[in-house]
Amino acid sequence: MFSKRNKFFLLVFFLCFSLHCSFSQVFKGEIIAGGNVTQVDGDEVYGYRKVGVNAGLGVMFPFNFKKESNEKRWAVSMEMLFNQKGSYLKNYTGINFCDTCPPEIQCNPMIKYKVRMNYVSIPLLLHYNDKDAWIFAIGLSYNRLAKIKEIENGIDNKDIYSISTIINPSKKNIEKMLKGRDALFAKDELSVLVDVRFRIWQQLKMEFRFEYSIFPVGLRRFHLADGVEVDPYIRKQYNNVLSLRLIYMLNEPKVIIEKKPKVKPENKIYYY
Repeated sequence: MFSKRNKFFLLVFFLCFSLHCSFSQVFKGEIIAGGNVTQVDGDEVYGYRKVGVNAGLGVMFPFNFKKESNEKRWAVSMEMLFNQKGSYLKNYTGINFCDTCPPEIQCNPMIKYKVRMNYVSIPLLLHYNDKDAWIFAIGLSYNRLAKIKEIENGIDNKDIYSISTIINPSKKNIEKMLKGRDALFAKDELSVLVDVRFRIWQQLKMEFRFEYSIFPVGLRRFHLADGVEVDPYIRKQYNNVLSLRLIYMLNEPKVIIEKKPKVKPENKIYYY
């Protein structure tokens, strides 16, 4: 179930989206469907191996800085997304870490490490439209952690500790936050976005997006390095996301394709 804060953001979003109906000549709607490939920087697992969903709705407001111009090259947009992030590493060692587990503990020996974080994301972006061919954007996104699941050495981590935010803590504060535990996650994330989209056909567009956490989304204390026990060390963790999305625009005029007039054979000029 959503918290009061999440319900507030949902209400704000759908109020804004309803403006598409009230001011149909001004606002454009967006239907978004796509996917993510993600990794968590700082978890000692490398590569964009975790696949997730990136889907939702959006509303866009085109405008122009020059009042005398009718061509609106700029736009601001807001989206409401279901946004999956995380990290994944298969167990390639052949060593089953679950061999010594009691039978009542569920275990997947094929997974070395896996974390799946389901977010409700609200990105705000500024767009530049280059002659209706390419659209470039930059912005920020507030992400609220709705659900998290972590598997370490094949075993589900049932004791996941989370706090509201982690804003660049000092080494002393990190030690306090990790007192009595080896990891924690942040419920709130602020990330920066950069994306580019282009038209596939009429109102259907494809978009590539890069997203990265501004502040840490997690802290973890490590006791092993390449399987060897070492002095414990702590790393901050950040979500690193690449997205590929299809966007269908509502209330956007169709592109008029000018067809060249056919030239009758008797009107053609031949050169010999």
